Amino acid sequence: MNIEALHLTNFKRFSDLTIDLSALGTAPKLILLIGANGSGKSSIFDAFEYLSGPVKGLLRDHYPDYFKKRPDADMSVDCTLGGGVTVKRTNNEQVTASKGWDGRSAFYGRSSFRTVPELSGQTDAPVDLTIDADRPQRFIEQDTRFTTDVAQITESILREVWGEPFDSDTMRARFTDPINEALERIFSASFATGLRLHTLIPALSGKPPDIRFQKGGSEVHYDLLSSGEKEVFNIVLNLFIRREHFPNAIYFIDELDVHLHTSLQYALAKEIVERWIPENSQLWTASHSLGFIDYAGGSDDAAILDFDDLDFDQPQTLQPDPKSEHIFDIAVPRNSALKVFPNKRRMICENRDARLYNAIDLPELLFIGVRDKNSVVIQLRGSDDYEGLIDRDFLGSEEIAEIRRRQSTLHVLRYYALENYLYHPDNISELDPEGYDDAAYRAALENQMATVRDRLLVNLRASRGSYEIIQEFSKELKGRAIQELEQATASSDFETFYTFLDMKKNRPTAYLRRFNLRPMDLASTSWMRDAIAAQVE
Repeated sequence: MNIEALHLTNFKRFSDLTIDLSALGTAPKLILLIGANGSGKSSIFDAFEYLSGPVKGLLRDHYPDYFKKRPDADMSVDCTLGGGVTVKRTNNEQVTASKGWDGRSAFYGRSSFRTVPELSGQTDAPVDLTIDADRPQRFIEQDTRFTTDVAQITESILREVWGEPFDSDTMRARFTDPINEALERIFSASFATGLRLHTLIPALSGKPPDIRFQKGGSEVHYDLLSSGEKEVFNIVLNLFIRREHFPNAIYFIDELDVHLHTSLQYALAKEIVERWIPENSQLWTASHSLGFIDYAGGSDDAAILDFDDLDFDQPQTLQPDPKSEHIFDIAVPRNSALKVFPNKRRMICENRDARLYNAIDLPELLFIGVRDKNSVVIQLRGSDDYEGLIDRDFLGSEEIAEIRRRQSTLHVLRYYALENYLYHPDNISELDPEGYDDAAYRAALENQMATVRDRLLVNLRASRGSYEIIQEFSKELKGRAIQELEQATASSDFETFYTFLDMKKNRPTAYLRRFNLRPMDLASTSWMRDAIAAQVE
């Protein structure tokens, strides 16, 4: 089971979100969701549970408006799975699905709240594992499956003991060896940090189960393990018990890396994806960790979706990000970049532009995003470790020269914004999309400039008023800049007027829409590489 597309309407964080994986060809085993806290990653997992609810029963419908972003608008989750299977649910109604949909086993998920700090003697009523009856009600709630998993494996061991004929070697091979082999691969076989399941005695007479591990030369009770060790055992045991019931499913685990050191993050990702997720299944997980990003970035069987810095009040389409070493800029704070990337020029830029700049083939540069233009300027003050790159916006030529004279490490784009480079006719021509007409596109750009010019000039002084970098410039210098802008925007020369056309907001979308141009593809051209390299010389 794999997901090819997911469409959410008015669902939690999203007004209109499409995740499109159709261009990947072969379905990857791992889909890694990355992005800042609050960017909406866990809401994707709520969408999976929303589709499962009516079939598995109970839970979500106790919260009729919990999923709606706007209570007065319709809500829907529409999913396309491999093999052409489709499933949709709208406004808490029953699921409508095509042939091949099995809602009981299509999804299996875990929340990030799953670590059990200590063992308990409490025994829960038996649950039906085939319909995942002990799952949390929402992904902000505690996942208590560990207690059931411990009871399940100890019951299975007892049944084996009383079976005919009893063979202790066979029992170990079935129950403890797979877990210990996984622990060995994750923690390594070193004497100091290796971990091995040693004792597993069920809860008896109201006492907690007795679970002990061999760690180095010591025997350690479960309660005394670190949080990371408990987390790893929790995940491995859970998949050992449950995967037979979900052999063809979408597994989704929120923050699979929680409590783990970077080296363990990578090892756990590799172990779970390559050995514990069934062959016909797919794992979706959200992470901020370097280890997971490192694994996904280097695996041919993984894709990365970036939720960072997107306005989800507007329609958005997410497709997998291209992989490169620069994917680390998601997880590495700016102040850590000096140590992580000691041999690169570190270029501070505006917000989400970093991802696009890093997709350009400029291996000596690492771009690090901060909030806005003014933040770039502030971060450079008193620092010899970084350079900066800002959009031109409505800066005049003399103003740019003065900025460079005062601060040589601050670079300014020649055009209004990065989008002017991405959607420049010469850049699109290199990609050569079917049906593209360079002359028609240039005419559309000229018409766009003529359409927005009057409004631009009316708001020009107010727009420039937010540029802290020019506050100390003379009145005469600012006046000449405005005069330059007025003349340039009225020019019939393409390069002259295009310099100040706001291609973030005013590009001719009606003409461009037919070509389905992806910013990451536009950033990967040789024209783009040469143009940006010239800006940061």
